[in-house]
Amino acid sequence: MRLLPCLILSVITAFTTRTWLAPASPEAQHQVRLGRRRVTALVSAGAGLSSSAEAKDLLVEEPLIYCGGGFCAAFRLGGQLFRGVVDTGSPFLLVSTCEGDSCASYCRAWGCTSGKAGEPSGLKDTDELFAAGLARVSWKRGSLALGNLNFGSVTYGAMLEVESYGGNGGGAFLGLVRDKSPRIRPTLLGQTSVRTVTVDLRSPGQERLLLSGGAPAAGTSPAVRLVDLRRNGAPIRYYAMEANEMELRSRKKRGLRTLIEATALRVAGQPVDLPTPLVAVLDTGTTGLGLPSAIFESYDQLRRDTAQEFGLQKAQAVDLLLRAEDGSEFALSMRPGRQKTYGQDRFDIVTALPEPSGMNADASALWTGQGLSDAQPMQLRDGNFIAQAPTSSVGWAQADRPVSQGDRFLVRLLPSGPGRLPCNGSVGLAPRGARLTQDMAAYGTSEGKLQPGDLVECRLADDGSGEVSWRVNGKEAISSQRTLSTARMVYPTVELSAGCDAELLSSPLGSSMDEGQQGMGWAKAPEGAKAKKKPPTVLFLGLGFLLGRQVSIDTVANRAIFA
Repeated sequence: MRLLPCLILSVITAFTTRTWLAPASPEAQHQVRLGRRRVTALVSAGAGLSSSAEAKDLLVEEPLIYCGGGFCAAFRLGGQLFRGVVDTGSPFLLVSTCEGDSCASYCRAWGCTSGKAGEPSGLKDTDELFAAGLARVSWKRGSLALGNLNFGSVTYGAMLEVESYGGNGGGAFLGLVRDKSPRIRPTLLGQTSVRTVTVDLRSPGQERLLLSGGAPAAGTSPAVRLVDLRRNGAPIRYYAMEANEMELRSRKKRGLRTLIEATALRVAGQPVDLPTPLVAVLDTGTTGLGLPSAIFESYDQLRRDTAQEFGLQKAQAVDLLLRAEDGSEFALSMRPGRQKTYGQDRFDIVTALPEPSGMNADASALWTGQGLSDAQPMQLRDGNFIAQAPTSSVGWAQADRPVSQGDRFLVRLLPSGPGRLPCNGSVGLAPRGARLTQDMAAYGTSEGKLQPGDLVECRLADDGSGEVSWRVNGKEAISSQRTLSTARMVYPTVELSAGCDAELLSSPLGSSMDEGQQGMGWAKAPEGAKAKKKPPTVLFLGLGFLLGRQVSIDTVANRAIFA
């Protein structure tokens, strides 16, 4: 199903489920238009700044308006006014296209562009993955003004045609992640002289965004070093912090238990098994907390088990313990319950993470909280079209673009050695980085012997039922229908033991964020040290952890300072 971008799900380049943004009231829109403070006045007065040096480096101070699950700032692109979500978990400046009478209220709230607006950037259109949808993005250039500062011409994305997997909402986005992998489109901050991003949420009604060209002033506030998840295959340098401990527990007993040497995730005092260290990403585009899917399932079960005794709010309380650069410890706690100052909205929403845009195979287990578990990534050859099974253990390969409703893919099984032994394995659909299971959608050895030379086609129904079916050598496979038991995006996946390889003959188009991607093939598997190193468990901390605080992110020194 194709929709206009004004019906798109909240952007998830930071790969975390977002609460929909309600259109701004006329009063809020008036504030967006008229509530700016001039930088010249700020510098002379040093308003809200900790030092004259910091005031000298200040580029922009812009009031933030609460816009239903997020905070928005006004900006002009090509002279046209937009309202965008301030997002420390994504890299791009993105605006929507929406034309026609049905778009009037949406465009008044957010601002709209058109496919003809802007100057050509010289970059090809791409498909960007969101929380539960896919948008075609056209990359343009135009003059950006934020606050009282004109940044000059920048590359931005105009969201064109959108394929939605359910839900609606939308808006423009000010992505504030600066550093990226070479293959990724230009980030907004990477085109500016901004070094420090400050989001100040200490006083309701006086929230603000500050962008500075200098480093944050030294002070007594705790500072935390940020880690670079690009070494694990992430497409951008998220603002990620290593955590000593995380607890999801009842607040019946006040105070944090400090287990500095251990990494723990607890629901109402009961531990969730985590095989790797915790890393928490600061993401103002997320309302509450995003957990890897495998961890979320454990969290959800423990929360349900303990809610009857403690109540739901107490059972899902979350605290994150961090170690500062000076060795001290401090906690970030998710704000519980409805918040009167923000229209009785909740910021303690916990969701499962979808996959981020631009992720490659090296990062596959990063967002799922689960590895391949006894499966070995297959080696790829012939332009990444053939996945070669290992001589020992089970081999696993996965294409790099998800299957949507009505899509299908075709695999040919090839002999990998002499003889014609049956192919021991399965062909089907699984979430990014996950193995095939019967409840996900797999067809193989348990249904009948697959042979070298077999053509196996797998297709996902176009009626939204989640039904998956297979054809083998052009004939409908008997008793082969499955219904997906996951709401996550799923990818063409094969698992094979020694004796057979898999050739991908057709699949959906490839990842659009990968420069030079030809549009089809198995995703490149991790190699060497990357394949052996276990990725951390990644959580996304949203506004529920930042309300009442100010956080400054030094994008050069890679540190976050909390006040």
